[in-house]
Amino acid sequence: MQRPAMAETELEVLLRAAIAGDHMAYRRFLVGLVPVLRRAAASAVPSTRRDLIEDVVQETMLVVHMKRASWDGARPLMAWLNVILRHKAIDLLRRLPRAPHDPLDQSDSMALAAPATDPIARPVLEQLLERLSARDQALIRGHALEGMTDSDLCQAHGLTPGALRVALHRALGRLAALAREKD
Repeated sequence: MQRPAMAETELEVLLRAAIAGDHMAYRRFLVGLVPVLRRAAASAVPSTRRDLIEDVVQETMLVVHMKRASWDGARPLMAWLNVILRHKAIDLLRRLPRAPHDPLDQSDSMALAAPATDPIARPVLEQLLERLSARDQALIRGHALEGMTDSDLCQAHGLTPGALRVALHRALGRLAALAREKD
């Protein structure tokens, strides 16, 4: 059976006594603090990472142990604890491995290729391209149909690599909108 969590005022009294040298008060403070921190950690980590709750609690407990004398007794204890806990949760989340990704600026192939087996695709694509601006047509044709590299397209259109990515992305978006409209 779990004991109910201590009230903030009770924790403050125990921490003040602990800072003054009462070892038993410090022990009771730590025991009473754990369920409070677990509850706070549960709301500080994403629901998909509940496995981190105990790690956040332990990291927070270590900081509280090392920095307990820095708590300003005139200020609310929970505010101080929540700042520490939030920083520890963020630190743990930052240390997690991230999914691998390919940065767009290193990619020379954002090709929009029509399936080779569909004899209707090329004429339909040409009809849709005719409805775009001359610049959008040139970008999509050069990149997707003629196989020009990004650097060649940048040079041909006087664009930086970043501006090319934006222009190509927007042109492809307009083409996709026209295709949805046609369907």
